[in-house]
Amino acid sequence: MLKNIIRKNMIESKIDACFGSNVESIYRSWNTSIYFYTLSDWRFNVSKEDIFARCLALASCHFLNTPYKNIPVIDLYGPDGFENSATEICHYCTADTLNAILNKSCLRFTDIRFLNDSTEFIEIIPLIIAVVNNGNYKPDFKDLILNSIELRELREYRQSYIGHTKDSHNLKEMAYHTYTCSFSKNSDSLSLWNYYATTSGGINIVFDFAWNMFKGSSRTQVNTVDKLENDIMIYRGLVIYQEEDKKKCITELLNLLYQIYCDAKDEIEKCRSYILYAFKESVNHMRCFFKNEHFINEEEYRVVLKIPEEFLQTEDCCDDIVGKGVFKRGNILIPYVDYKFEKESVKRITMNPYVSDKNSIFEMSIENLIWMNKLEDIEIVKSIIPIRKYD
Repeated sequence: MLKNIIRKNMIESKIDACFGSNVESIYRSWNTSIYFYTLSDWRFNVSKEDIFARCLALASCHFLNTPYKNIPVIDLYGPDGFENSATEICHYCTADTLNAILNKSCLRFTDIRFLNDSTEFIEIIPLIIAVVNNGNYKPDFKDLILNSIELRELREYRQSYIGHTKDSHNLKEMAYHTYTCSFSKNSDSLSLWNYYATTSGGINIVFDFAWNMFKGSSRTQVNTVDKLENDIMIYRGLVIYQEEDKKKCITELLNLLYQIYCDAKDEIEKCRSYILYAFKESVNHMRCFFKNEHFINEEEYRVVLKIPEEFLQTEDCCDDIVGKGVFKRGNILIPYVDYKFEKESVKRITMNPYVSDKNSIFEMSIENLIWMNKLEDIEIVKSIIPIRKYD
């Protein structure tokens, strides 16, 4: 697939020619709203090169902002609005985990195949099929998507993207593994406390802003992506739970692909691989942030790392990866990577609602841990949930 993705300067020159000054927003920043505007205003006869550039730009889009497009600005930027979803996100964990996080200055990312939602990564497939079948598309376009090798490949965990070889730095298609770290917008959730605080040892770590947490990922958008060293990709975004919202994201992608398909006309046979490449890449971006709606009470904000296989198998993978391996949960060995974060992004620690005044020594121990890590400005607060725990 796309064996002819050649030199980076040729690729970017094609995009520059088609998108002009918007290339930074479209190709590098995933500003899909500008992308929609530019694509809908396309007003000239397209060549194979034009189709290629459009598909390449589309392949960089995630469409996770689609469900929020028609929300009034005053609601988007309100205290609980979408645009504030990357502010004061929190990570629920035990006191032991907090100790490891602060001492090592890293957060644990878990292989996406082993998360609590057993449908992670694959539930998007039937949604794609439904949107294609119910969409107002030509039969040939439906056949292109539904009978493609790319759709079959999307059923598999092992995916690939275009990166650079470690030694020669030539462009090549490389397989990657996907790891996630989960946060919540709700720093005092009873359901999450019940999951993490069953022994009264649960806390959550509240971070000031998602864009302050990881080196190389400083864009202030809620949903964003950055490329790190060694072709590691870091994504941040708000998880989508409702099926209708997921279908909106998929429909937006398919409508734009269909427009490209129709514009290609006589060039379609030469451009099929470009369209399918854009389809697969964009689906791979968005599906890491789709979760079954039974988990909606988690109000999850997620950070995703996509790491090339070849670097996972080397000792010097990346300076920001502190450790990698497996840990045991029950009788399952779960792959993980421990990834560095900026400790200065920690704003406060919330104590679980089962901690009473008579257990204030627990709070004292957290205060001491913070002091030992020279993070005296961190505030410690107690949950306001008035729950009683019986021994």
